[in-house]
Amino acid sequence: MKMLVIADDFTGANDTGVQLAKKGACTEVVLGNNAKISSRTDVLVINTESRALSVVAAKDKVAAALSTYFVPGPQAPIIYKKIDSTFRGNIGAEVETLLCASQARIAIVAAAIPAAGRATIQGHCLVNHVPLTETEFATDPKTPISSSRIKTLIGLQSSLPVYELSLNEIRSPNLASQLNTLAKNAISIVVLDAESDSDLALIAQSLEQMNQPFMLVGAAGLANALPVSFYRERHKRLPVLVVAGSMSEATRRQIEFAAREKSLGIVDIDVEQLVQSHDPAIITSLVHRAVTLLQQEQHCVLRTCRNEQDRLKIDNLCLHYHLTRQELGEAIGQSLGTITQQIINQSRIGGLFLTGGDIAIAVARALGAQGYRIAQEVMPCVPCGTFVNSDIDDLPVITKAGGFGDESTLRDALYFIEEMYSDE
Repeated sequence: MKMLVIADDFTGANDTGVQLAKKGACTEVVLGNNAKISSRTDVLVINTESRALSVVAAKDKVAAALSTYFVPGPQAPIIYKKIDSTFRGNIGAEVETLLCASQARIAIVAAAIPAAGRATIQGHCLVNHVPLTETEFATDPKTPISSSRIKTLIGLQSSLPVYELSLNEIRSPNLASQLNTLAKNAISIVVLDAESDSDLALIAQSLEQMNQPFMLVGAAGLANALPVSFYRERHKRLPVLVVAGSMSEATRRQIEFAAREKSLGIVDIDVEQLVQSHDPAIITSLVHRAVTLLQQEQHCVLRTCRNEQDRLKIDNLCLHYHLTRQELGEAIGQSLGTITQQIINQSRIGGLFLTGGDIAIAVARALGAQGYRIAQEVMPCVPCGTFVNSDIDDLPVITKAGGFGDESTLRDALYFIEEMYSDE
C-alpha cells in the first residue's frame, strides 16, 4: 500500500479516491476498521464518518483507523487526511491526532479545488471568490463555520503551531526548502495558498523534495495534482503462477514449450508425497521454492506430471491407498489449493493459470471464491476472468481443460497476462 487516505464522510472519501483511481491506482474505500483489503491495493481510503461527531469521538475514530492500517517505518504509506473543502468537521483535532500518531513532522494543508471554485488566498478559504463565512456553509446545521481563516479554524481544536505560506511563497523555487525548515524546527501544521491548478501542481512538485516526514491534508484538488509515485507502484509485468494439475500429454507439452521460450521456473510435485504424508514441512518446502522463483520475477509452474511414468502411478496409488480416482483427485486438489493460497499470501503475482478441472475448482475454493466472472477469451475455449469475492479480487485467472490447446497455449496465455501490466 502506497497511500492511506482518511476521510470523514463517504462521498468525500469517494471523490478523493477517484482522483487516484483514474490514474491507475488500485483504490479501495472501506467503511470501517475490520475490512479485509487486497494485497494489490495501492490506495486505501477509510471513511471514519466523523465529521459531525464530538471532538473526542472524532479523535478516537481516526486514531483507530490509523492503528489498524498504518505501520511506521521506511515502507509506511503516505497519510492523506481528506477534509471538506469548506472546513466543516473536526479538522484540527483529526489532523493533530494523525500527525502525532504517525510520527510525521508536518501536516501540509492544501484544501483548494480551483475547478470547483474553492481557493485559499492569504490563508482564507474562498468559495467562488466569496469568504467562507459569507456563504451558506457558515450556517451548516451540523457543522457551522465561524471563520474564513483556515489557521483560526484549525487552532480551535489543535495546540500545534500553524503557519501560513502565501501565493508568492508557493510560486517561489524555495517552497520545498521552507517546508523542510518548518518540519525540522517543530511538529507543526502549515496552510498553503492556492488559487489555480498550477499552484497545486507546484505544491505537489515540492513534496518530491521533502526530506522530513510529512502528511497531507486536502481534498480532491491536491489528490489530483500528486505525482504518480506517491500512490501507485510503477506497472511492471508481474510473474504468473501456473497450477498444472492435469496429467494430460497436452499440458505436459505446453509446459515444456513455454519453458524453452520464457523465464519459467518449474516446481515438480510428487503426488504420492502429498497423499501419504501429512507433514506440513513438505508443503512449506514447495511453497518456499515457488515463492523464490516468483520473487526473482520468473513465472512459476506447479507441475504434478513430468512424464508418462507419473501418469501411470495414479492407478497404483489408488490401489495402494484404497482410493477411487475421484477421491485421489480431490486429495491432490485440496493440497494444491492450500499450496496455491500460501504462495499467493507470500508473493506478488500478476495472475493465475489453472489447468485441470478438479484443480481449478480446488484452488477457487481455497481462495474463498464464490464464482468465476468471465471477461474474455484468450484463445478458443480458454477464458480469462476473475474469481468472485475471493482472496485475490480482480487478479486475472485463466482456466484451461487439461487436454485443450496446442503447444503454444501456455506461452501465449503468459504473454496475455504480461500485457495487462504494461505501461505502454
